[in-house]
Amino acid sequence: MRIISAALAFALLASCATAARATLNDRFRAIGLSPDMADCLVDDLDQRLDDRDLRDLADFTVGLSRADNAIDAVDSLRRIDNPRAVAAIGRAAFTCVTGFVR
Repeated sequence: MRIISAALAFALLASCATAARATLNDRFRAIGLSPDMADCLVDDLDQRLDDRDLRDLADFTVGLSRADNAIDAVDSLRRIDNPRAVAAIGRAAFTCVTGFVR
């Protein structure tokens, strides 16, 4: 029974991370990023952040799709009260825009 409970807990955590990835991808596309850029950012963020930080970032970005332009969206992202997420966004954006791999 413990094995089943542990497997269920793991599946729930994995689904939360998958949902956070999908949410971020949708919101990045909603502000006008290309599908390739959105995919790149989400992949990079997934590597840099743990599941909790990724979910926090996805929750915070509710207002992203309401931004009038990319500059407003970036400004909104800078207000996140999670230094790891802010640093990860900056690094991911740099990596995806320049192609420079860490």
